[in-house]
Amino acid sequence: MELKMIVDACGKDGSDAQDCNFPPLSDWGDVLRDEREDPLGFARRAALALLTQSGAGLLAGFGGGNHKALEEARRTVALFQAHLRRQMWFAEAAEKRLGRVAEVLAAAG
Repeated sequence: MELKMIVDACGKDGSDAQDCNFPPLSDWGDVLRDEREDPLGFARRAALALLTQSGAGLLAGFGGGNHKALEEARRTVALFQAHLRRQMWFAEAAEKRLGRVAEVLAAAG
């Protein structure tokens, strides 16, 4: 309900609700601290956030000589991908181990 009230208030006087300036949820210091304190969680959130951006938004955000940020984003996504691969390896190993347990139990009984 509160969000609808905010959007309605921003839309008064013919202005567009898209033009409404909301206070930022975090500043750059918060982002850097989040990356230091929880690099894997940060990588997961960054990867998912990148999926929600339009192509035009990504071009605008990383264009104009912002190649360092693009490379940092790529490294962050690669970190998350490496984590997922490792988790997949663990899941496959656990699945094989459970299969062996099932075989032993079936043979015993």
